[in-house]
Amino acid sequence: MDFVSETDSFSEYPFLIAPSYQLIDSVLVTKWLRYAEQGGNLILTSRTGQKNRDGHFPEARLASRIYSLIGAEIDFSDMLPAESKGIIKAGNESYSWNIWADILSPYARTEVLAVYADQFYSGKAAAVTRRVGKGTVTYIAAATADGSFERKIVRDIYEKAGVKIEDLPKGVYMEWRDGFFVAVNYTDDEYNLPINEESRIILGSNPLKSASAIIWQTD
Repeated sequence: MDFVSETDSFSEYPFLIAPSYQLIDSVLVTKWLRYAEQGGNLILTSRTGQKNRDGHFPEARLASRIYSLIGAEIDFSDMLPAESKGIIKAGNESYSWNIWADILSPYARTEVLAVYADQFYSGKAAAVTRRVGKGTVTYIAAATADGSFERKIVRDIYEKAGVKIEDLPKGVYMEWRDGFFVAVNYTDDEYNLPINEESRIILGSNPLKSASAIIWQTD
């Protein structure tokens, strides 16, 4: 994963996630659109596009600047008290939310990935995606305390794009940078990492022991 600025080129990245990107202008929206049209997979989350560059709410509908981009309108936004939880259904799974939720009305040909399943919001879209040129634009409209709903939607987008996903246990982290893979194990148990036989281990060993690190390179 890389962190990029909106002034950087997005073209080399097959996926681009802009979480709660509140301050936008038409230039950025157009750049996001061109990125998706050329084959990129853009993932936006709740609260995106609510304000202009000066941090002001425009005299328009909430986040209306991104409606045509995400293929849906935001009817309104809401949050629940800490002691109250709402339910979201995505496929056969249920997720709870109370932090923030944009309530969506999708346009025709926009696919609904999840819906609010109870209370005043029941039946409304909680996540949508649509094809844009060679790529996709996905909007995750709710924020959850544990991030499980957001992870589910992002994972689905990766899988639809044919990307292999590593199911690492909580506490085991693996990253690639500058030609090297690095993994650390913060759990109490050793873990056998998916390192192929052609790889060269530079530091450490596999299985990766508790409280240990490993560095390897794959040609």
